[in-house]
Amino acid sequence: MTRKKILLVDDNPLNLTACKKTLKDLYDVYPAPSAEKMFGILKHITPDLILLDVEMPVTNGYEVMRILKENSSYKDIPVIFLSAMDDAESELEGLELGAVDYIHKPFVGALLIKRIATHIAVIDGKNELIKLNKSIEELLTPRAGEAKPRIEDEEEALKELMAKNRFFTSMCHQLRAPLDTIIKMIETSIMSDEIGVIKSNLGKADIETRLMLEILDDILDTEDNG
Repeated sequence: MTRKKILLVDDNPLNLTACKKTLKDLYDVYPAPSAEKMFGILKHITPDLILLDVEMPVTNGYEVMRILKENSSYKDIPVIFLSAMDDAESELEGLELGAVDYIHKPFVGALLIKRIATHIAVIDGKNELIKLNKSIEELLTPRAGEAKPRIEDEEEALKELMAKNRFFTSMCHQLRAPLDTIIKMIETSIMSDEIGVIKSNLGKADIETRLMLEILDDILDTEDNG
């Protein structure tokens, strides 16, 4: 399976190195220390996901996001903001600009990996739905000179395509609930000084993580067998 490409943008060399080290075994990571370097990389590759720092000199993350969304070549690339700002207003602004997620620094490596995996799975599901819809359109509109498929075959093919469509939509929704639970448990643990509370939250997060892995395995098995 082709490895996904992650474009990592952060003006802090330590953050850039730490994040790349966390992700390099799973993804092809392209680090960029500035918005200018990021756009230079975008001329040569199309990443599957952009991890974008908010607080950067010259051009901050929000300004970069506006530029991305105004460019037809970049507007569909999903973006996750990374920021030390933990106020609700900053997070809301990032999401309203079109980010798919907002992760606070300092990030937990395992949590960052899980959230990226979730968004990658959702992206793959959306792309699969686009392919299915295109297949349906091609099936319903035969090319000139080609014989129309038999009605029975056409109906059976449509049923299979729609079944896959419903499956991927369901998987995307199912991933959201355990992810929200994991985030809540991690945040509660960070704010607590009680070892009992922390252990309990980590136990719940572990259960939800395993549930997400099962859902992702179902998606991958379906893709491999499709």
